[in-house]
Amino acid sequence: MNKTEAKRRMKKTGKILTALLALFALNVSAHPHAFISMKTKLLVQDNHLMGFSTKWLLDEPSSATILYDLKISEKDPKAKQKLIDEIMGNVVSEHYFSYLYDKQGNKIKYSAKPLNYGLKAIGSHVMYYFDFMLSKPQLLKDNRFVLETYDPSYYVAMTYDNKNAVDFSAISADCQGEMLDPNVDDKTRQYAASLDKSQREADFSLGAQFAQKVILQCK
Repeated sequence: MNKTEAKRRMKKTGKILTALLALFALNVSAHPHAFISMKTKLLVQDNHLMGFSTKWLLDEPSSATILYDLKISEKDPKAKQKLIDEIMGNVVSEHYFSYLYDKQGNKIKYSAKPLNYGLKAIGSHVMYYFDFMLSKPQLLKDNRFVLETYDPSYYVAMTYDNKNAVDFSAISADCQGEMLDPNVDDKTRQYAASLDKSQREADFSLGAQFAQKVILQCK
């Protein structure tokens, strides 16, 4: 990726994250700067993977601005829906920050129209929820899928708090699911910790190195 493309991508990602998150104070250092706790359920129908139903819980500092916007839009349903649609549109433009591969390593595309999406306050946090569907259902039989969800720049850490955060209840007995944590070496962790929030050049390979993997293996 050349410098021009990197700057364009960083500007776009920054716009998306600003829509999702309130920025921290300028003296904050080290990546990540914000945190999203995720829960994901696999959506299966007729032995086909259809998509995923997910919930993102933002940390308190990141939730603050959106909570304010939600509060002032409570009496104006159209304004509230516009806020939700704008955020969802930004998430869709980045492919839901999610990357799905089959057993041949082919990247699987998603539908550009999310379902059942919304935004709500839970105490001092904001939760965003939506279903993102595959553009074409994928046969589970004799297949393997790997799902990773992350911010490529690792500005935001997107993580499952524990293995129960991924719901495999819809899969059949012929399939097995698991969530794997990344194996990140000390050098990479130190590099991430050295990155300042205002750093002008982003490393868009960093997020993938910290990404957890949702594995689905079917006979």
